[in-house]
Amino acid sequence: MLLIIGIILFPKDSILAAKNGFSIWVDTLIPSLLPFIIAANLIVRLKFVDVLGLIINPVTKKLFNVSGKSSLVFAISTVSGYPVGAKLASELRQNNEISKFEAQRLVSFCSTSGPLFIVGAVSIGMFNNPSLGYLMLLCHYLGSLTVGILFKNYGKESVSNDNFNFKFEVKKIMEFRKKENKGFFVLFGDAVFSGVNTILMVGGFVIVFSVVFKVLSIFKFINLISYIIYIPLSIFGFSLDLCSSFISGLFEITIGCNQISSVSNIPEIIRASLCSFIIAFSGLSILAQCCSFLAQTDINTGTYIISKFLHGVFAAVFTFAFYPLINSSNLFIKLSTTSNVFYNSSIWSLYINNYHIILPLLVIIYFISSFIIFKKIKNS
Repeated sequence: MLLIIGIILFPKDSILAAKNGFSIWVDTLIPSLLPFIIAANLIVRLKFVDVLGLIINPVTKKLFNVSGKSSLVFAISTVSGYPVGAKLASELRQNNEISKFEAQRLVSFCSTSGPLFIVGAVSIGMFNNPSLGYLMLLCHYLGSLTVGILFKNYGKESVSNDNFNFKFEVKKIMEFRKKENKGFFVLFGDAVFSGVNTILMVGGFVIVFSVVFKVLSIFKFINLISYIIYIPLSIFGFSLDLCSSFISGLFEITIGCNQISSVSNIPEIIRASLCSFIIAFSGLSILAQCCSFLAQTDINTGTYIISKFLHGVFAAVFTFAFYPLINSSNLFIKLSTTSNVFYNSSIWSLYINNYHIILPLLVIIYFISSFIIFKKIKNS
């Protein structure tokens, strides 16, 4: 209702926002997503996912308690970006190739952004720092895999490898392909049709959320929320502009990352960490796209959103922790000239001056914690 009222009261601004959303879709999303979506659909229809999944099934079973075909879903998602991972996971569930709980575990870590956006658009285009992009990309995938490990014991079932015979399973897949009686060009046509429908739906979400964001901005709703979170975060050095940019990113990650990177009075480590969070969380626009696929199955969308929040937290923490490795001298200079409470605190100074000691300790703690979790899961 608020959207309709906003469009009626501010038609010029709404149309301009829709044009901007359409421009993002045509200039960025179609060329970067459509080929990958079509290729991913074709790979699934040709049963390559099943065959490759059989090869790496033992590894994915131990790490994430999912079948091997999930690793290819993760690989495709890391290359193509949102919302391909969620779409492929939902298709596997729709085809009854994986169970409900396995699908939930799969989608918890196989819904990721792509390197083209993180390295190209964000780090080079917005931060003008290529090395930052590779760090953020590494932390993004590391955060995703961490969530996958945490969700390993989700549900009461366990993917079984009992009586596994590789030759028999491959033969069964080939026999199923023959029963389908569909040639390559038929499958390719189906993949193109499905891919075009998917990209059209993505474009619709982008345009609608661009208008929604503009209307909420006109009604000062974004400013209100920004001011509310600014009050407690101001003691940590967060400016009102930074809070406003962060809220924008929770709606649409491209807008949010661009605005966050433009806040010049905040050290880059803080801006990069916030961008890592909103990219991993993916924003309401992409969440809506992914949930629209998941809603066609029995995968719990609420649990998926929680997993994306955890992904955002881990990605931000990893970016914050590893940032000194790429820019320690520049970071120290910027922080030493900043006068707010948080950046000059003794804890922060301790980390910056001794990160070469503290960081390895944090890595060791991370692996020890992962080992303990594995042991508990194995014993249970």
